[in-house]
Amino acid sequence: MFSRRHLIIYGLLSLAVLIQATVTPIRLLAEEKQDRPFSLAAIPNFFVDDDMGIGYGLQGAMYARPDAYAPYFYKFHANFWNTTKGPMRTYLFFDSPYLIPSYRLSVDLRYNDDSTSPFSGIGNWSSLETETYQRRRLNLATDLQRTIWQPPEGEENAHHKLQALLGLGVFNTDINLDQSPSLQKMTPVGAEGGWTNYLKLGIVHDTRDNESVPTQGYWLDLLAETSNSILGSDYNYLRLTSTLRVYFPLLSKRLIYAGRVMGETLVGDPPFYELSYFANSAQWKEEALGGSKSLRGIPLNRFIGKTKFFSNQELRWLIVNFSFLNQDFTLAANLFLDFGGVWHDEAETNSRESTATNTLKISRGGGMRLIWNKNFIVAGDIGNSKETPMAVYIGIGYLY
Repeated sequence: MFSRRHLIIYGLLSLAVLIQATVTPIRLLAEEKQDRPFSLAAIPNFFVDDDMGIGYGLQGAMYARPDAYAPYFYKFHANFWNTTKGPMRTYLFFDSPYLIPSYRLSVDLRYNDDSTSPFSGIGNWSSLETETYQRRRLNLATDLQRTIWQPPEGEENAHHKLQALLGLGVFNTDINLDQSPSLQKMTPVGAEGGWTNYLKLGIVHDTRDNESVPTQGYWLDLLAETSNSILGSDYNYLRLTSTLRVYFPLLSKRLIYAGRVMGETLVGDPPFYELSYFANSAQWKEEALGGSKSLRGIPLNRFIGKTKFFSNQELRWLIVNFSFLNQDFTLAANLFLDFGGVWHDEAETNSRESTATNTLKISRGGGMRLIWNKNFIVAGDIGNSKETPMAVYIGIGYLY
């Protein structure tokens, strides 16, 4: 097993490797930035996540017309990684805001193998003693966003968009509870796994000035996702999700406030493993509460329930811009405060002995970013909470 000291050391090493791996394709692909037909990057995955351990693998991306279209005409992103603590991910993602006029099309093919998926119980009073179960998940999902309002081209706010969203997803999950006595005793809905196909409808309002590194504007999702036997799902439930992200400069354009508030509730009889996910208009589902995608500094999926709420508050500082091998870079830092909670039907809440109190869970910390051409971002965060003195996360991109 790796100690926290080992994780910190490997985290620093992985950050160095990521930076070096970023420089290599730049050196090979450096060219004039005059409406390039394609921008290519392929780098090794080497990261640290306090919940997943040390990750390794390979990822590549191809951006079409990145200079003539913001953020690109279309993008292919392929990724594979494995970890020392068990989880494995592989996916192929396609996204294009312009391929179909007035529509944004995205397609996501993904396989996740979580042989040590954590389970601490259901509800806000869950136990600190975490068990694990096996969760293997294969999905194909597509979203189509139709622009229903946008200011005329040439106006200052021409990038503002109001969009209607239609999504379809085919999800199959294989569950094995042999390593979790509590789940075997509870026999929750979804213990046998199965299909959770869905139809998603929503409204998206996006006024960000840049998708990867926004400095002003906001991004609002209002989503309704239904899983039903008519769609081939083994479970009948409705997922309602609202997410607001806000960005604006403080004092100068280099000091940015970035905030996110997410609320979600599930109605009906969802399988227990769906309680750890939340939906968004960025295609794939993330996990909460706890972990690098929600409350940094709190263990992954520490709190799950039918209703969840969390917020991330960040102060982002774009420290300095510089050029290297005809590419643009920005060194940045951030401080953050994360908080949230979950709620579940009392009659359905697990009976495991609780070590948590029924209050909002809070974590805080800081990190660094290396931004390459406003599309590719090497990220490092350190989080802290009452449950974890120090959690280290090294990876890619801003959280939101």
